Amino acid sequence: MNQLTYLGLLCGICIFIPIDQIKSQITTEIYKGSSIYSENPKSQTADRHHPWWVNLGAGPAFVSSTFAMSAGMEYCYQFDQSVISARILGVTNNNPTVQEIDQSYTIYKMADYGILYGPIWQTDYGYFSAGAGIGLVRAAYETPINIVTNTSISLPIEAQWFWRFTTYAGLGVYTYATLNYEKPLYGVMVCAQLGAW
Repeated sequence: MNQLTYLGLLCGICIFIPIDQIKSQITTEIYKGSSIYSENPKSQTADRHHPWWVNLGAGPAFVSSTFAMSAGMEYCYQFDQSVISARILGVTNNNPTVQEIDQSYTIYKMADYGILYGPIWQTDYGYFSAGAGIGLVRAAYETPINIVTNTSISLPIEAQWFWRFTTYAGLGVYTYATLNYEKPLYGVMVCAQLGAW
C-alpha cells in the first residue's frame, strides 16, 4: 500500500470519529477539575480563615503568698489546632487602709508581659486551650519610705475556658501563673472576649 492509500484510510477513520463528543468530554473534565480545585479548602491557602480574639478581664491573684488583684488583656491568634498569644497583666495588693495601719506594709505592683503558644480543643460552643512561653516581669516594691524596682525574665503559663455565644463575642475564665526570679504570680480572671472565629 502506498502513501496515498494510507492517507485515504486515515481520512476515512477521522470521518467516523465523533469530534464534537470528544471536545465536549474534554471540556467537561476540565470544568470538573477546576470545580474540585475551587471547592477544596486545602488548595486555597490564601483564603483560609485564621480566628483571632481579645480577652479582657479582672480577678483575684496572689503575689507569692500575698493576696492581690489583677487585670489584663490578651490577644490570641489561632493556627489550625494551636494558638499563639500575647498578654499583659497588672497585679497589685495596693490597700491604702492597711498601709495606714501598718507602716511596714509593702505594696507589690507587678507588670507581666508574655508570649505564649499551645494547643486548643474546640466545640461548637466554645473551647479550652493551654499554653506556655517566655515573658518579662516588672516588679515594684513600695513602702511609705522608698520604692524598689526590679525586672526579671519569666515563664508564663495559661489556661483558657471560654463559651462563645455569638460568632464575635464570648465569656469565660482565664487562669495564669508566672514563674520568675522576683515573686511568682498566680491568678484567675473572668473575661469578656471579642474577635472573629
